[in-house]
Amino acid sequence: MSTKVMVVDDDEAVATVVAAALARLGLEPTVALGGREALHKLCEATASGESYEMMLLDISMPDVTGWEVLDAVKSNPLWADMKVVVLTAYANTADDIARVTQYDGVHVEKKGSYLSVVSELAERMLAKEAN
Repeated sequence: MSTKVMVVDDDEAVATVVAAALARLGLEPTVALGGREALHKLCEATASGESYEMMLLDISMPDVTGWEVLDAVKSNPLWADMKVVVLTAYANTADDIARVTQYDGVHVEKKGSYLSVVSELAERMLAKEAN
C-alpha cells in the first residue's frame, strides 16, 4: 500500500507541483484546494477506514485557514499522529514557527528550492514512521 499524503493549498498550481514532486517519490498525494476541502477529505478517509500519513499545509487560505486545519488535525485523536509540514510564504514569524513546532510540525517557506526541501522532509519524516 502506498503512503498517502494530503497537499492543502488554495493555489492549484502550487498544489499540483507539490503533488507531482511527492508522486515522483512514490507517495500517493491527494490535493485539497483549501482548508474546508482538506477537512472534508480527512473525514471521508476516516469514514472509509483510510488515513493520511502526512499533510503539506498552506497557512494563508480564504475559507478555513491552515491554522484552523492544523488545530483540527492535532486535536482529533484519529488524526493527531499525522506528520504536518507547513508550507507557506506568509507565516514566517518566530511565533508562527513556534506554533507549528508545538504540534511537532515542520515549517518550510514556499520560495527558492522548497520542493527539494519538501521532498527530503517527506522522505525523512515518513521513514521515521516506518521504523
